[in-house]
Amino acid sequence: MTTLEHTAHEPSRSGLGPINFAGRALRLVYRAMRMRSDRAAMQAMPDYLLKDMGIARSEIDHYTSMRYASDAGGMDIRNAH
Repeated sequence: MTTLEHTAHEPSRSGLGPINFAGRALRLVYRAMRMRSDRAAMQAMPDYLLKDMGIARSEIDHYTSMRYASDAGGMDIRNAH
């Protein structure tokens, strides 16, 4: 295998370029905006709807945090009613 062929078959360095960095940054910004929107939507819900979802009003911040949302597998509270 020539050097050129070897270079073409090397694993790519995904995530190291400025375009990949910008993409990750935009995804984080989008997630933060979505978490803020979800938090506002849940705060506006009446207590009986929150109770139906099994969430107390005091737990809204926890369920809309970035850490919990990444573990929840894409829970979308906007479609919960």
